[in-house]
Amino acid sequence: MKWIIGVDLRETAAGALHFAGWLAENTAGTARPEFVPVHVLEESYLLQVLRHQHIDAVEDLARRAATDQLDRAQIGGLSQPAKIVRGVVADEALVREFDAVHGDALIIGRQAPASERNLVRLGRVARRLVRKLPCPTVVVPPDLRRDAVGKGPIMLATDLEETAGSAARFALRLSHATGRPLVVAHIVPADSDMSRYLPDATVDQFLSQSGLDREKDLKAWMANHGLESAAAIVSHGDVIARLTSIAEVEGSPMIVCGSRGMGTLERMFITSVGTDLSCWARAAVAMVPPTWGQ
Repeated sequence: MKWIIGVDLRETAAGALHFAGWLAENTAGTARPEFVPVHVLEESYLLQVLRHQHIDAVEDLARRAATDQLDRAQIGGLSQPAKIVRGVVADEALVREFDAVHGDALIIGRQAPASERNLVRLGRVARRLVRKLPCPTVVVPPDLRRDAVGKGPIMLATDLEETAGSAARFALRLSHATGRPLVVAHIVPADSDMSRYLPDATVDQFLSQSGLDREKDLKAWMANHGLESAAAIVSHGDVIARLTSIAEVEGSPMIVCGSRGMGTLERMFITSVGTDLSCWARAAVAMVPPTWGQ
């Protein structure tokens, strides 16, 4: 697989580079990954610094700083130095490079560590990429280190909709490349109003039956997407809390989820599961557009 790495010169980008290093160590043979590190000089930044320095000097300083970041991350098999590009905004420039080299996925860092309750979680570039999701995008916590990446299976989160088929294809390909098994998780959202008006025994009975029905639905969905050999988990509760908890218990190095392809207006009122996972998960989160791999 060909991975484009968004190289940020801040310390919050370290997690993305460590995760790339983990991919290099855990992918072998014909599936060995190729990395294309890219650092973007945004127009707003250039308008400030070009008053004092020539563009060649600015690019040289950026190249050296990016190279230092990559050297410290020690990404095995890195075949090229960081590419310095100019762009109006970083997210559009990264997507342009992704398209130019026919990439498979983009790796970027998240702003806030999982252990902190910062109001701003993703950062401007990650937030814009997650909102538009022009390509498979992996968001990595800033404090993730290579030796702390989970040793368990790749986790695929599904809502059982057909739009999650692209995520299934991506997760299966990553599973084959890394030699990690797959676990597929489906969460039945908790209905707080139900527990408010019904006896606990009735609620428990309903959830139990619902789980049995959803387990059958999940197995059918998995068979339809070539995932018969994967483990399956059905659970109830808050979707994000349960998915992140399952990923931690399983030791998953990555959570893969799909996107419903919501428009701008929808996203004003509804946050997607992928967006929330990318904000809060301790593991890397891959979000895959519904048309990927078709």
